[in-house]
Amino acid sequence: MTPGTAPDPTAGPDLVAGPGAPVPGVPSRESTVVHERLGVRVRSSPRSLVPVEPLVGLALRRNPRRAHLLVSTVLAKHVPTVPALAITAGELLGTVVELALRDDLDDELAGLDAAGRDGRLTELAARFAAVLDDRDATGEDLTRLRTELADLRASLAALRSPHPEVATLGYAETATGLGRLVADALGSWYLHSTRHDPVGAVAFGAFEEAHSHATSHRLLPTDPSRLRVGGTVVLVDDELSTGATVVDTIRDLHARVPQARWVVAALIDLRGADDRRAFDELALELDTRVDVVALGDGGIELPTDVLARGAEVVAEFAGAGAGAGADAVAPGRGEVGGRGDVGAVGEVVTLDLREVVEPVRSERFGVDAASERVDAEAVSAALVAAVSGGRADGHGGDAPPVVVLGTEEFLSVPLAVAHALDRHLPTRVSSTTRSPIAVLDDRGYAVASSVTFRSHDRTVDGPGPRFAYNLTRGGRRAGVVVLMPEPGTDPADLAGPDGVTSALAAVADRVVVVLLPAAGA
Repeated sequence: MTPGTAPDPTAGPDLVAGPGAPVPGVPSRESTVVHERLGVRVRSSPRSLVPVEPLVGLALRRNPRRAHLLVSTVLAKHVPTVPALAITAGELLGTVVELALRDDLDDELAGLDAAGRDGRLTELAARFAAVLDDRDATGEDLTRLRTELADLRASLAALRSPHPEVATLGYAETATGLGRLVADALGSWYLHSTRHDPVGAVAFGAFEEAHSHATSHRLLPTDPSRLRVGGTVVLVDDELSTGATVVDTIRDLHARVPQARWVVAALIDLRGADDRRAFDELALELDTRVDVVALGDGGIELPTDVLARGAEVVAEFAGAGAGAGADAVAPGRGEVGGRGDVGAVGEVVTLDLREVVEPVRSERFGVDAASERVDAEAVSAALVAAVSGGRADGHGGDAPPVVVLGTEEFLSVPLAVAHALDRHLPTRVSSTTRSPIAVLDDRGYAVASSVTFRSHDRTVDGPGPRFAYNLTRGGRRAGVVVLMPEPGTDPADLAGPDGVTSALAAVADRVVVVLLPAAGA
């Protein structure tokens, strides 16, 4: 495809999930409440590599701009997730991007077995889709899930070739970890957008996210030359609903460093026809190429009165005592379940590794793929003793899994540490967030519980409330939560009656705070 053109969104092979995969058109189990009460529904298209439905659950936002929230089942942002599942999802998306990039190569390099590679990718995507129903597995089923995911990762790696000439950008806050996974799969330089405001940082670019709770993004690369004129930039987000943020990004960056090609990658693409045409028009206007790839492709059905109906249901949740995100509890408090004493306060311990591991460079300043990463094995080894001290039965038994909790934009290192720790103790990984979400402890709803606390980072929009979701469910306290704040965080900023450690201790038996050193920008 030549510059000045964009792909026909209806073109391409009809990629459908294979035997054993979830059936397209059937809502995920975490979507039924919103589907039944608001009439919101996601659907897969015949082109979808992985059915959309099992990739997301549905929840309700406390946001007047948008009623619903798509809650990824594989992103490890709002839902504690098996680490290997989140990693495999990111590497699958990275492989899809890599195969799309190959059509820029000469036929001698790319053309002879392209059909074979595409067929192999479709087969591996079907295997990934087939394990999504096992994402809550325990015991021997969990062991089998880990084994299958390890095999999938090896098979995906065998399909890929490195692309060090590419620059990959991830979107804050939700897709910073996903973007790093894609960048590592491509072997590319990586940068994510940020809402942080480091002292002395100079913004290279900025853009807006219209429907977000926090709209402003900035880019703070210390070496802007890594975004070279006439190159290829891969933009990674967890979802495309309208694509407006991506359009704004491409306009801003293309004016600064014009690119020959932009590749937009997302876990799911639910854009309507008008929004897909907007990408075509943008490519023609800027005389560049814009391609979009996603694991799940489809659409979303929204009633015309969805905002009003959503507000009514959120108020109903709050009135029934179900909890409602920002208003469910005071800052520094959490919903307390029934495991152990009601109102109990868990132990908070600190694991100070600032003199043990190498300083960690923030991805908001730009990093090279598969480098400049913390030693996850060393961190997990140090964690085993600290975590086991809070578990009555060592390797689990009836105890819930350990949850490693990243903080807002700091996602990729906690994911790597959680994956390493999962080899020793059953572990899930999730993150804190800015997003205020209505809560309902129901298997048919994607967000069962919340904790609320004050922010502790310096950001462009100042301090505000922050949240962590799904640490408890069904009235049961969490066991051990491992909190991983941004490297260089002052532990005093996490403490206090309205701080994150107090909020987590209200719902968990033990909170382990991991302190890492920060590298300079």
